[in-house]
Amino acid sequence: MQVMLTARRWKLWMGEMFRNAGHTGAPIVVLYHLADEPKGLTLSELSVRMELSGASLTRLVQRLERDGFVSRHRMIGDGRSWLIIMEPAGRAEMQAFEVHAASMRQRVFDGVSQDDLAAALRVLSAVAEKLADGTDGAKRP
Repeated sequence: MQVMLTARRWKLWMGEMFRNAGHTGAPIVVLYHLADEPKGLTLSELSVRMELSGASLTRLVQRLERDGFVSRHRMIGDGRSWLIIMEPAGRAEMQAFEVHAASMRQRVFDGVSQDDLAAALRVLSAVAEKLADGTDGAKRP
């Protein structure tokens, strides 16, 4: 129950913080995923990482493309696939947002040690992996 309550509070708090910084959450998350991928990601790869349907992600990417933050390119050899690449304006947007993000992280994690954060991340990652795989640790007949 504590995880559900915390997740709900986290989502509401983050939404407010994003709005106060002039952003909505989902487009910035797309940019975060692309930030460490200078060669870009396919729409399918991005969809898997974000756990979003292709249609929902396509709308987000189109919005980011209209704003000049990303560009879409047809994949060579597979005209059905799109490669999504972050543009310089997207990198600038990420740098500007990171100032707000750093402040948000400092406020919410103030008083929590690096060791505790690392342990919490390990636990959440393990649980998320089990849930994504459809395994819950229960023995099946």
